[in-house]
Amino acid sequence: MALLKRNLWTLFLLTLAAGSAILVLLLLSFWQSILAERNSVHSSRVALVAQSMDSVLRTQELLLTVVGREILRSGDLPQTPQHSAELDRILQENPVAIGLGMARSDGQMMLVSSNLDLGLLPNLLRAKTSRDSFQEALATDTMVLGRTYFMGAINKWTIPVRKALRNSEGEVVAVMTAGLRIDGNAGVLSNSLHSGAYDRVMLARASDGYVQFISEQGMGPEQYSKLRYQAETLTDQNPHWKNLPTADIQLSDTPHTYRIHRDQQNYLGAVQFNNQFQMWVMSETLMRPLWMRFFKTALLYVSIFLGGFLALFIIFRITAVAEAKRLKELMYLSRHDELTGVGNRSGLSASIKSLLRRKQSFMVAVINIDHFRGVNDRFGQEYGDQVLCAFARRLLSVVDEKDVVARLGADEFVLLIKAVNFQAIESHARQLSHQLDKPLELEQFPLQLGASIGVAVYPRDGDSVNTLLRSAHLALYQAKKSLNDWCLYRGELEQAYIRRVQIEQRLRQALSLGQLTMVFQPQVDHVKAVYGYEALVRWYDDELGQVGPDEFVGVAESSGLMPALGKFVMETSVREFSEFLGAQGKMWQLAVNISVLQFLQPGFANDVLSLLSRYGLLPKQLVVEITESLFISNFDDVLTVLNELRKQGVRVSMDDFGTGYSSLSLLRTLPLDELKIDKSFIDGLLDDHKVQNMVASIVSIARSHQLELVAEGVETEGQYLALIAMGCKLFQGYYFGRPSALAVGPKSPH
Repeated sequence: MALLKRNLWTLFLLTLAAGSAILVLLLLSFWQSILAERNSVHSSRVALVAQSMDSVLRTQELLLTVVGREILRSGDLPQTPQHSAELDRILQENPVAIGLGMARSDGQMMLVSSNLDLGLLPNLLRAKTSRDSFQEALATDTMVLGRTYFMGAINKWTIPVRKALRNSEGEVVAVMTAGLRIDGNAGVLSNSLHSGAYDRVMLARASDGYVQFISEQGMGPEQYSKLRYQAETLTDQNPHWKNLPTADIQLSDTPHTYRIHRDQQNYLGAVQFNNQFQMWVMSETLMRPLWMRFFKTALLYVSIFLGGFLALFIIFRITAVAEAKRLKELMYLSRHDELTGVGNRSGLSASIKSLLRRKQSFMVAVINIDHFRGVNDRFGQEYGDQVLCAFARRLLSVVDEKDVVARLGADEFVLLIKAVNFQAIESHARQLSHQLDKPLELEQFPLQLGASIGVAVYPRDGDSVNTLLRSAHLALYQAKKSLNDWCLYRGELEQAYIRRVQIEQRLRQALSLGQLTMVFQPQVDHVKAVYGYEALVRWYDDELGQVGPDEFVGVAESSGLMPALGKFVMETSVREFSEFLGAQGKMWQLAVNISVLQFLQPGFANDVLSLLSRYGLLPKQLVVEITESLFISNFDDVLTVLNELRKQGVRVSMDDFGTGYSSLSLLRTLPLDELKIDKSFIDGLLDDHKVQNMVASIVSIARSHQLELVAEGVETEGQYLALIAMGCKLFQGYYFGRPSALAVGPKSPH
């Protein structure tokens, strides 16, 4: 704390310097954001206006061409100027234009819309305002835009557009002309394109730089028709444009932003060139209002900055007292669990180290709540947190004040019981298990949860924090095999743990190198004719020897290898079975056991169906075998996948039927096609009347639910005959054939 006080003002000065730097960066960022926002506005506006103008001009060009050819097709031009009803009709349907006309190649207007005064019609080739654009129209096949000018015949300002009409020899026979509306009453060229007094939108000719149109407050055609803006001015004043040829800028289909000094004013804007009609589209804003906006915000930021550091100066004066209190709280939090208030891993480690230094005997009990995940899944995490708090209170109530209760994480707790009596360890652990089995009192309703306990004792089972907790966890792993039980650490648990680790490591290698194999056991009907095979995975390891599925499948499920193992089993089984069927010419079925972890893989059903299609098997030839463990906490998810598979024709079998507690209830909701009687029933079938009655009941259940029934584990003829007598018609077991690899030979002639 003394060190903190000595460096308090140094910290304040560093904070002030850092804050000032941040303020400068913030203001720079704000200025850049203003520029970026205006650039974006102008670019979007230019792109919109350019696209709209291009669309309008292309439409006008098409209209002038079609209308002109239709007039020429109907007859020759009159000898004197006349009003045209056809042009009036076109004008009514074309709000963008304020006048239409057709002129001879000598510039004399001959047909015009009725709103033009025939006595004021100019000769387009002789009039100064129209001569250049008329000559340009005579020289090109595309529509030409003239300079904005005041047309006396209609008493309005307009942008003229002209299109020459030629005969088959390429000679000009007439020129269609129209005036585009710029009075803001209709069309694209509205006086409201700009936004505010410092904003403008402009159209300028590329050939001479004359402005066609400006949308700006206080600006009219009388003024802007005299203005000229050259593209070279933009290029000269924008350094990043100097490396770009003017042609590249003109051919670009996206706007370019620019900064320019013009008429003793600074502007920010964007420009895009219309190559078809040789016209620049520009949108720009005066920089002065942007600077005003920036300085207003900068003044606010600086005021807030100074006020904040004044408050910070006051806060620093009371920091020492507040920090001392905070350090005390942090020390507590660093040693205690935030949710339950009992110790955490750090606090537990400190307590164990203290006892180790004193060479005092003690017992470490690692406690795990059985099926706690189901509580969270069913009632939600908030209720799960209440359960954890109530469980922690229960632990505190069953130990002495000198003992330690800690939470390692999730639903795992640790008891550190001091001065343990080695002769009473077993009694103590059993009593602890009994106390934890009582219902927890919660606000909603009492909840009874089992707990598995693993016990290790110092110094017999370890002489450090890690070894003691490891020993207790090994004992816990053994206890969880039967649930709601306790287990004291024994040396053989270490060997079992090492065995699991070896199996996991070797299994990873075996999966990556493809060292597992598949065997297939035949399934027969009541006359011993083969109708299918069950796929079974086998593994022989160079170091471990033959490892049984009952051992390595459990390791795969607990270590995250089950998806890879399941994928291998499914793909290898289908591929080898497909090759076998191709050689035999049969339509037998293939049964494959599926783990819950496979069902929960995204896209499992689609993967299975794609696999069958790839190897030419019909969905009805596959039987997926499931066990009740699938539905402990994932019923809805698994049921969705089963329904999807069965809808496509895949058959579903309930394996080990009769060994679980909920098989009968599952029959009502599961999409089953088949039940398999567990081998444990078949073993006692001949000499146990209770087993015989249970098998008879299962046969009856299958028959009443219209399900096929397979008896697995049949090893003698007596068992086979007894099952036949009971009504069972499908079998599997050593009596009919042991599991073996499928022999792929020449295709059967039958």
